[in-house]
Amino acid sequence: MNTEKNLENFKFTPFQKFLNALERLGNRLPTPYSMFFVLFSITAIASFLVSLTGIELLNPSNGELVTPNNFFSRDGIVWILQNLVTNFTSYAPLGLVLVMTLGIGLCEEVGLMNAFIKRVMSNVPKNIVPFAVVFVGLFANMASDSSQVVIPPLAAIVYLGVGKHPIAGMLTGYAGASMGYASNFMLSGTDALMSGITQAVLPGVLPEYVMDVTANWYIKIASSVILSIVYGFVSIYFIEPRLGEYKPNGTLGKIDTSEGKVTKKENKALRNTAISLIIFIFIIAVGVFSGLLKTEDGKVIGSPLLTGIIPLIFLLFTITGLTYGISIGVIKREADIPKALTKRMSNMGSYIVMVFMASQFISLFNWSNLGTLLSISGARALESIGLNGIPLIVLFILLTALLDFLIMSGSAKWTIMAPIFVPMFSLLGISPAFTQLGYRVGDAVSNVMSPTNPFLFMMLNEAQQKYDKDIKLGTFLSCQFMFFIAGFIAWSVIVIAWMLLNLPIGPGFSVYL
Repeated sequence: MNTEKNLENFKFTPFQKFLNALERLGNRLPTPYSMFFVLFSITAIASFLVSLTGIELLNPSNGELVTPNNFFSRDGIVWILQNLVTNFTSYAPLGLVLVMTLGIGLCEEVGLMNAFIKRVMSNVPKNIVPFAVVFVGLFANMASDSSQVVIPPLAAIVYLGVGKHPIAGMLTGYAGASMGYASNFMLSGTDALMSGITQAVLPGVLPEYVMDVTANWYIKIASSVILSIVYGFVSIYFIEPRLGEYKPNGTLGKIDTSEGKVTKKENKALRNTAISLIIFIFIIAVGVFSGLLKTEDGKVIGSPLLTGIIPLIFLLFTITGLTYGISIGVIKREADIPKALTKRMSNMGSYIVMVFMASQFISLFNWSNLGTLLSISGARALESIGLNGIPLIVLFILLTALLDFLIMSGSAKWTIMAPIFVPMFSLLGISPAFTQLGYRVGDAVSNVMSPTNPFLFMMLNEAQQKYDKDIKLGTFLSCQFMFFIAGFIAWSVIVIAWMLLNLPIGPGFSVYL
């Protein structure tokens, strides 16, 4: 089998020509900092131009009129002067990324990750790994946004450990974690958040209809299996061939975890680490069963266990990293701990600079009300088309996906769109639970390549620092576009099948009223 010839032929298929063009276009984009500066400038100008139209739209979520806020006005100048710093410091993804990077970085610097991969992955078939990575990414999304920080770097190490391209692993893990917002075996805070927004709309529409966090559970479970298979095949037959053979070109690129066996010293350190992990999990379990980490009424959804998942994950990485580091002899004194943490965080400078500009753009986009106006206008446009059934749901998913390229917050979009689409679809016989599912699908499939998703640029920074200093955004976008297309098609097929067969989507919840 001539691999190089097959790869060359692969890259010149019509679809690959399109992806090559997308990659070239993406690689011509300015640096992320400059790109967000341009977006900030465009948004500022757009706010001025739209304000001249005198447009006013009724926000269905609260009944208030929404008007554009002009950046080039006294209010706009006062806003930026008073909020420039807080726009940056209050940008939630920044703290999440930095905290998770500290924990993961400690484990990497002491050698825990490499030893673990050598121990676990040495006998695992290479082609099973992509499916497992996607499934773990989906499952990990029960921790919400933190999964998009934790899973990609771990997936890269797993891929490297079995001789695959680490950036392919990073992209695959990211795709799995992103899709986890609508696919999972477990219930999460996202289920509670979305169901709560939907329930708030129902009193004036269907007063007897009661939403629950389990409303989409059955279809989430089924889609977890299906999408793990679909995304696994995308990784094997599209992403890996597109990236080609891995040639180390970064700080960690020369580490080959696929060679060598775990030494006796590493085995002992891993055993000690496993003991510390078991103790940590036991303590968490005690906290849950004692009620300390549950809500006051004894529920897990909305409990300190889930709302505090980021600190808990950070503690998990810190405890296991320290245990391994001390056991292996890398950490011999207190000064070795901040030294290891500092080394890992030194690579985050470019990401922090990018976040500064990204936070200003997103804050201005929200303050200007352009996002709200776009959401309301898009919803009205779809409402006016007059479609029904399957075509309407597919277009609804597509609209949601397109809006996700502009507005990152899934709850913010649903707060605006639910008062329009839940009543509209109910009149057409589609249940609120299924309408909510359609929204979550559209929101999830576009996460993999949304330019307003800061975790995409965190992953790019990670890839440039550790594996390939020359990789650019265009390469990422061309690969993630394949996950976007595959996810949209697979999810649309699942949704259509559920509608045709009228299967239950959750305990007591169906497609139709």
